[in-house]
Amino acid sequence: MHPSPTYRALAEKVVGTEKYQEIVVPDSLYPLLAHMYTDEEAEIVLSLHGGMKSAKAIAKKVHRPVEEVRPILESLAERILILGVGPKGFAVYGPLALYPFIYDAQMLRCDKEMRDGCADEAWFREFVVRSKDFMDEFYEWLAPREVLSKYQIMGMPFGRVISVEQAIDATPGLGIVALDSDIYSETVERAKKSLALVSTCTCRLGADLLGKGCGRLRNTCSTMGLPAEGAIKSGMGRRVSKEEFLDAKLKATEAGLVHMTENVLDPMLVCSCCTCCCEILGILNRFESPATFTKSHFEAVIIPENCTGCKKCVDMCPMDAITMVKQPGTDGKKAPAKKKTAAKKGTTKKVAAKKKATTRKAAAQKAVIDFKRCIGCGVCVTKCDKFKAIVLRERKIFRPPADNMAEAFARRYFELKGQQDNLVPKLTLGVTRFLSSVNPIHVTGPRAMSFKKD
Repeated sequence: MHPSPTYRALAEKVVGTEKYQEIVVPDSLYPLLAHMYTDEEAEIVLSLHGGMKSAKAIAKKVHRPVEEVRPILESLAERILILGVGPKGFAVYGPLALYPFIYDAQMLRCDKEMRDGCADEAWFREFVVRSKDFMDEFYEWLAPREVLSKYQIMGMPFGRVISVEQAIDATPGLGIVALDSDIYSETVERAKKSLALVSTCTCRLGADLLGKGCGRLRNTCSTMGLPAEGAIKSGMGRRVSKEEFLDAKLKATEAGLVHMTENVLDPMLVCSCCTCCCEILGILNRFESPATFTKSHFEAVIIPENCTGCKKCVDMCPMDAITMVKQPGTDGKKAPAKKKTAAKKGTTKKVAAKKKATTRKAAAQKAVIDFKRCIGCGVCVTKCDKFKAIVLRERKIFRPPADNMAEAFARRYFELKGQQDNLVPKLTLGVTRFLSSVNPIHVTGPRAMSFKKD
């Protein structure tokens, strides 16, 4: 495909060449954008970058009558290919990040339209195919490069992993000090009534459209605050109680899913992800050191004397961070029984012998964790509840999440500049918290004042 100047400029905005001048624009991005936008729409979407604007301001920028531009903006916003806020005729419009916002929105649209019997499944399937082509090509460029200090993964600069709450509870004594931001039940408590479970897991639906779904739960991803109200209003989610929310997350934990959210104190989304279908988690898994990209507070650690070598943790780890290692002084073979012993009452000799052989074999190998790969999800801890051979511990280097999105963006600004951001907490205290106090509607879920009603 030979992209027009408009599509080329729009593609550069998507990957952020203004921030990273050396970054590549994958060829596969052009057909994806052409699938999403007509030439006319692409020109208007390109004009949105730089903040929220009225239809009149956008029309002036593209040198067209507002009567022509407004219907296009309304159509794009209705299809959730751009952001539209406000009543019809008075709305303001802005760009949306391709990942996760536009991708997730299209999958939610697909699910709703499929339930309503009006989905253009071919369009959505093609959207998923072209999206995956783009993600794969971008990863091929990104993987060999030094990514720790300069690049972010697919538009997710503020993501973090929340350890499953059962893993935190299973860690005894003073092994960890959990913050408010680490425990999603406390976040839910602060959210009050502004809670919703979205109608489907967008990643697993996308995989299903391609015939590659894993069959895991699709009703456990959630949202809070203004996004929750938007999902409920549009029919893409349903309002739930705190109890329903936590029950959904418990089921996700039992299914071995990883909880991911934004790197702020009170997030808008808590997704429950798998590496086989989730694009972000899947790409994270393909890096050599996925732990360096996450903002998790914890990491898992083995208690060797408790490990029986059952391999449950190996099978469940989403990052392949756990391996079994033969212990010194063993040959990995079953040791011969010293002498026959009578089976316990109520069991057969055959069952007793099998149990003894399994124990002897397990003693020859122990689980070992590669901390470069451990993202602190806590799934392995929940799968070792019988022997308690795995617990969590705090990472040596950890920075608590930002108090709000303004602080998160300020932190990222200084990171991109390669500068220390020692002033950010002071600026946050003096500016962003002041704005938060006078702003009638907060973006993050638990602080959405307009929903804190009895």
